[in-house]
Amino acid sequence: MTMRLTSCAALVAVLVLVGCEAPAPPAPPPPPSPPSPDLPMTAVKAREIVAGLPLTCTELASLKMDMVLCEERQGKPADHDALRTQLRDLRWNLQTQPTDVATARCTADMDTLRAQPKPQVCWDLGIS
Repeated sequence: MTMRLTSCAALVAVLVLVGCEAPAPPAPPPPPSPPSPDLPMTAVKAREIVAGLPLTCTELASLKMDMVLCEERQGKPADHDALRTQLRDLRWNLQTQPTDVATARCTADMDTLRAQPKPQVCWDLGIS
């Protein structure tokens, strides 16, 4: 009987050891949260939010800021908080993507925005 208990104990020990695997490597830390500068937004703050993304994305941030300024010049309500959120979302979504993917996304967004007509009151802004 002792032999059987020893054999069973040995069998259980072998099965437990076989079931043990090396611990999984820890998950990589999540990307840092984009900055959230105080409002109202400025071109510098817009570029700060997308810092680290390709240059095209920095240009997109400047373009979006110019569009907000253009809205203000026309007497329309300009939503600085929405701009900040859009830029933070852009960075959050693109910061882990390959550079060519981020560049393509920002280029496409810029092309869409540049296709919109530019009001005369905003001709001096960098909107192209």
